[in-house]
Amino acid sequence: MVLALVLIHAILLPALFYALYVLAKSSQEDAFVDHVRMSARIFADTFHMGDELDSETEIIKHLDGASLGGTGIFAAMQIGDRMLLSSLLEPEEGDLFVEDFHFGEHDDDIYYLSIPLEISGGVAVLRLGFDEWPTLEQVGALRQTLIYILLTYFIVSLVLVLLLGMVLARPLQELRRDSSEIASGNYSKQLAVSSNIHEIRELTRDLETMRSNLVGSNALLRKEIVEREAAEKMQRGLETRLRHSQRIESIGTLAGGIAHEINNILLPLLLYTDLALEDLPDVSPVRAKLERVLKLGNRAKGLSQKILTFSRQAGDTDRKVQLMEPVVEEAVAMVRALIPATVDIRVDIKKGQGRVLCDETQIVQLVVNLCNNAFHAVSRNGGYIEVNLNGCDVDEVLACKHTNLRVGKYLRLEITDTGEGIDSAALERIFDPFFTTREVGKGTGLGLSVVHGIVVDHDAELVVSSKLGLGSTFCVYFPQAEEMVADSTEDQA
Repeated sequence: MVLALVLIHAILLPALFYALYVLAKSSQEDAFVDHVRMSARIFADTFHMGDELDSETEIIKHLDGASLGGTGIFAAMQIGDRMLLSSLLEPEEGDLFVEDFHFGEHDDDIYYLSIPLEISGGVAVLRLGFDEWPTLEQVGALRQTLIYILLTYFIVSLVLVLLLGMVLARPLQELRRDSSEIASGNYSKQLAVSSNIHEIRELTRDLETMRSNLVGSNALLRKEIVEREAAEKMQRGLETRLRHSQRIESIGTLAGGIAHEINNILLPLLLYTDLALEDLPDVSPVRAKLERVLKLGNRAKGLSQKILTFSRQAGDTDRKVQLMEPVVEEAVAMVRALIPATVDIRVDIKKGQGRVLCDETQIVQLVVNLCNNAFHAVSRNGGYIEVNLNGCDVDEVLACKHTNLRVGKYLRLEITDTGEGIDSAALERIFDPFFTTREVGKGTGLGLSVVHGIVVDHDAELVVSSKLGLGSTFCVYFPQAEEMVADSTEDQA
């Protein structure tokens, strides 16, 4: 409404100002011209048609009177070839006379006119000039007055329109504000507008009726959609994790069977090799070859043991309730001895965070494998490794994201590196046995597979996060012993 008023006034007020100004200016100019012509005629009549005109002194005296009276500023009399000027004028000013037929003509601010006079013996011409400046000042003052009047009118009308707009817009603004609040999720908000305008009250009542009918069904529909989306998202996540677990389990079962068959072959091979070494003298040249066979056999036995650990068929774990801090510290000390001193290992182990049911040997192996994996990640471009151990509480949100986690207290072991990171394709296969991104001959691909087997064997959860160029973080959640006892009691009940 205000913009419309401003636009209308922007079009009409200049036109109105121009029309009034032209009308007033024409009136002032016409009044000036009528006045000076009448004054000139009266002055011309004062001259005596007789011998007085032959007296130059009398003529100049009359011309001086014309220059001094009213707005006259020029007076001259031309008699034949003679030009008599008022004594108040300079001789060169006589050439300034230019006949004016309209006000403001010739831009000299003087209105010149000539009046012929009949005299004895010839014709004389009376030339008079009147000052236009007072009239111009009056026109300028009139223009300023018109501007002030129209500007005052514009401001007053604008204020009135603003007040009227506020009266009309206030209930509509309240209605819009309540509607926005309802649209943002506050469905219990009711539309209530206080207004003396009957149409607005009726509109508010109709909208409130619609709101009350739609809000209930809309809220239920939104709730169902949110719950369904959350359930579908959780289902997709669970299906992905289930397929991954089934694949790992299948590979583990296959690898465990193969490892048992290898052990069945290795045990008699190692036994007979050991017996052969006992029967050979120390100086026998065959002894060195058999010792080499025994060493390689033990190495194959160790590799088979790793496969059994991944497949969780080792069967010789010694789990007991104990503190994790000394176990992790021992593992970190072992890692420091295995990797070069140029790699910085930053350790932050919180004390007194709780106990876990674990196999100390397997936990040490887990830390060593993860740190060894982190070392290979930072060895090319440099960086550091962080080992953190602290307690944490798993809430429902985190438990819903990971099937092996339950709400309760956990010990969280984090091993972070600042290496190159892992791409999404490799991230899905890092726990597969014999999968490795290293060069041929520089890794068996069982390190993370063994870690996964140890984590599952301890009822823990392993969460991996990595981005290319930003490093990787392996986070292992170990349930605290009191939480496991409580869960066991609930299961028995």
